[in-house]
Amino acid sequence: MHIAADIGCHSFAIFDPFCIGHSILGYGMSLASTAGVSPMMARRTMALVGDGGFWHNGVVTGVQSALFNGDDVVLVILKNGYTAATGTQDIISTPDEQIKAAAVDKQQSLVAHNTTIEKTLQGLGVQWLRTVDSYGVGLMRDTLVEALTTDFAGLKVIIAEGECQLERQRRIKPWLAGQLSKGARVVRTRYGVDEDVCNGDHACIRLSGCPALTIKDNPDPLQLDPVATVTDGCVGCGLCGANAQAATLCPSFYRAEVVQNPTWYEKLLAGLRGAVLRLLQPA
Repeated sequence: MHIAADIGCHSFAIFDPFCIGHSILGYGMSLASTAGVSPMMARRTMALVGDGGFWHNGVVTGVQSALFNGDDVVLVILKNGYTAATGTQDIISTPDEQIKAAAVDKQQSLVAHNTTIEKTLQGLGVQWLRTVDSYGVGLMRDTLVEALTTDFAGLKVIIAEGECQLERQRRIKPWLAGQLSKGARVVRTRYGVDEDVCNGDHACIRLSGCPALTIKDNPDPLQLDPVATVTDGCVGCGLCGANAQAATLCPSFYRAEVVQNPTWYEKLLAGLRGAVLRLLQPA
């Protein structure tokens, strides 16, 4: 199957460990380029484009042409809310300041609140359209399979929705600092790897590519292979665990909630748990 990549931060996915993309023509040109490849392919071709590339060129040269010619292709739009590769410049589908101010949970992804891309595609006449959370790996896999095997012969669009993590962190860090300075209770999600369960094959690292997921020396002196570990750079997106579950890897990932400025009940509960764990430790 031919996958047409595009210009953007996602262009790095053509390299290891992902190796996704057989061609790159120009900014926003991935879908248009499939017109010259699809007739020679036994299977449906797929095009990847970011939301910046979509607005720059993709909607004009790609989507309109595919609809007009009835191309039987799959388009995946990586909707992170910004032109991220050149410094996260705002675009028409960026969550505006009103959306950011109105968000009850400041830590959530906010790109779902701006549906400009969806409305544009519907207005152009796209009939097969799905919006999927980028970090819901299992659902994303099932949606890709559906797009590649459906009887619908025409343009199929999957919007992979998830706010750029760099921009998300820039947005929530000042908010978290403000909450902590006021003494408010703050909960942050972190992921980790149980080194006693990790089998050391590192498939999770190859599938994820997350910079916070790396390796360290195996604590077992009888094992030569290093084990996977999650560094303090983890932003709690959950991609590592979702990959492990979707690909049926080892069950070594765990999710933890870090509570700052806890309530008296949480302090009491933590103390009781610590006491029980100390009693269970071997002498």
